[in-house]
Amino acid sequence: MRIDWKSLKKFIDDTKLYKIINYVELDTSYYVWILYEGETFSSSLDKGSVDCEDFVKNYKPLAILKNDLAPDGVKFTRSMLVYVKRLYHCLFTKFTTSSTISNDETGFITMRMRDSQKQITEDPSQAVYTEIDFCLGVGVDCSLYGGSIEIIEDFDSEIVVNAIMAPDIPAEYGGSIYFIRNMIIYKKTNQVVSRISPNAGDITTYGIPGINVLRMQLKHDVGLQRQIQIEFRYFV
Repeated sequence: MRIDWKSLKKFIDDTKLYKIINYVELDTSYYVWILYEGETFSSSLDKGSVDCEDFVKNYKPLAILKNDLAPDGVKFTRSMLVYVKRLYHCLFTKFTTSSTISNDETGFITMRMRDSQKQITEDPSQAVYTEIDFCLGVGVDCSLYGGSIEIIEDFDSEIVVNAIMAPDIPAEYGGSIYFIRNMIIYKKTNQVVSRISPNAGDITTYGIPGINVLRMQLKHDVGLQRQIQIEFRYFV
C-alpha cells in the first residue's frame, strides 16, 4: 500500500517499529517501506524535499538493514513466544559509595556522584547519591534477569536504593522505568538483597543511546564511603 510519508512516519513513531524500516536509495529519491502483519506500507521520497530530509536525518539512522535469509533463500522467522538463544551472564562489581571507584574491568559500568540537589559533583564530601550505570553498549540488545546488592562493610545509617531502566529518557518517551523504588537497606554486614525476574523479555535498543541503561542509585549520608558489591544478571 502506497501512503504519504507523514502517515507512514506517524505509524512508525506510534508503534516504535524503527528496526523494520527498509529503504532503497535511488538516483533521485528514496523508496521507504515497512512490512507489518503481512501488509506493506511504502512511500517514495524525492531527494531535496522536506520529507526526504526528515527521513535521512531522523529515521534512516534507526533502520537496521540485514540479511535474514538462510542459505537456501528461505527467510528466518522467530515467534514472539520463543526467546532468541542467549548466553547467561553474571557481572559482579565492588564499588565504594561517595566515589567513582570500582573494580570493573568490562567497561559496562559507569559511576557518578550527585549532591543533595541531585547535581553531578566531583567532591566526595558533598556526595549524597552514588549511581552505577550498567550498559552493554549502544545498539546491544539483552534480556535482564535480575541482580543483587551485598553489604561488605558496616555503616551507621540507612541506604535507599532505586533501580531505574533508561533513566535519562523521559517517562513520556518510555524511559525512567523504576524496577525497584525506595528500597531501604539497614546496617547489617553481609546482608544480601536479591531480585530476579524470569522471562522479563528483551531490552531492544533500536540503536538509540540510553535505552538499555540500567541505573542503580544509592542515597546515603553525605560523604559516606563504604564498600558494596553489586551483581547484574542478564542474557545476551
